[in-house]
Amino acid sequence: MGAQQPEPVDIRRMPLKRRTGWLRRHFDLRPRKSLGQNFLLDETAAGRIVEAAMKFSPREVMEIGAGLGALTVPLADADYQIIAFETDPTLARALRWLFADVPAVEIREEDFLQTDEQMGGERAVAVGNLPYYITSPILGKLLQSRPGFVALVVTVQYEVAQRLRAEPGTKQYGPLTLFCRYYAAQVSAICTLPPAAFWPQPEVKSMTLSLVARAEPPPQITEPVAFFAAVRGAFAHRRKTLRNSLRTADNLELTDEQTDAILAAAALDGQRRGETLDFDEFIRLGNALDMVTKQT
Repeated sequence: MGAQQPEPVDIRRMPLKRRTGWLRRHFDLRPRKSLGQNFLLDETAAGRIVEAAMKFSPREVMEIGAGLGALTVPLADADYQIIAFETDPTLARALRWLFADVPAVEIREEDFLQTDEQMGGERAVAVGNLPYYITSPILGKLLQSRPGFVALVVTVQYEVAQRLRAEPGTKQYGPLTLFCRYYAAQVSAICTLPPAAFWPQPEVKSMTLSLVARAEPPPQITEPVAFFAAVRGAFAHRRKTLRNSLRTADNLELTDEQTDAILAAAALDGQRRGETLDFDEFIRLGNALDMVTKQT
């Protein structure tokens, strides 16, 4: 850094687009497609995302893929304790410089999916623009982490967002929807982001969601393994009836008698399709699967 270079605090005060351009030039940054890097340039959207996170009154914010600090800067301005994960060494170096005078911001140059420490807490919120190619495993780790987060405020591919908040009977409704319902009590849309909101522009639009995490799994579920097995079995063959899908699902290996007993115990019509069952009906199906398979 030359003596005439601006101080980090001066760069943080720049508008988002200008700040991103300065950091890009100064650190000779080139987006890595292999890491799914698309940097948010829409300052209004960044403000809405941070505002959504702030509604949960967090004490600590964990950011996944901090990039060039589009969210980190306004979060730091709000005086939160921030742990920012960034796996790209060049980006991590730029972030360490940008926040060198902000003790509350900790930059971790590591893959979030590879860390094995406990995360979350009574007033912890996770935020991030999730790379499309690893959205599901990141969401899974965030939702299943213990002690857990109060909420997640994440930007994902629009199609994935539609699946996460889908309603029964729609083509988007499926196992990912039910996985989300199991761990999140509420899923809300914050904003839709066109490709032009990012640099470089992705090929699809994105959506930011707010997921309010459950403190505990739904108490009506007697056995989580059976619940998820029932979901997988019901969607094993989407075009088949619920009875036929369950009966032929490789993960269940049920007999005709077991299948009929499960449907009867769950009070479900086997001629329906799995995609028409709501969350409560899947709970009944999972509980019935657990009961019948333990009896036979």
